[in-house]
Amino acid sequence: MATKIILASTSPRRKQLMKFFGTPFKVISPDNVDESLSAASIIEDLKEVALKKARNVLPKISDIENSIVIGADTVVMLEGEILLKPKNTDEAYRHLKRLSGAFHDVYTGVGIITSHEEFSFVEITRVKFRVLDDATIYRYIETGIPMDKAGAYGIQDFGALFVEKIEGDFYNVMGLPIGRIWNELRNRGYEF
Repeated sequence: MATKIILASTSPRRKQLMKFFGTPFKVISPDNVDESLSAASIIEDLKEVALKKARNVLPKISDIENSIVIGADTVVMLEGEILLKPKNTDEAYRHLKRLSGAFHDVYTGVGIITSHEEFSFVEITRVKFRVLDDATIYRYIETGIPMDKAGAYGIQDFGALFVEKIEGDFYNVMGLPIGRIWNELRNRGYEF
């Protein structure tokens, strides 16, 4: 029987990136996962949250033995502080104003469960923003785009214009380091 891939996420960007595998996959939304994170232990916390999301959907899978379940969580770190999805437009403005002209890091924790094991990792990508004026920030916020994204920007949309430099995996900034996931699974004997 063929291996089924399950994405434990509601993110449209992660769903888009999973299509790169070129194999069918199913999206199952995790329910009520504690996503508490601490800047002091961000790497371990992200790995644990990603695994919690993957574990959370296991009861919804009929054929666990032939499934690979992938969970993920992404944050933006700036000067030792976590910038999550903004709660409102004022917070979106503050995030973008702080990111203006600065380097920041995008961390994505990935948790993968197969019939044989659970494993997790964190991918980190460094991004530098151009200097943004207030009019640009407000125009971007008015689109509504930044409201569901860690750090209040999407590198795959209008937010791409803000990026001056990127060091690392571009797709990690979108929320899923798809190349690393593919490589980790291939190293464990899975073919796609």
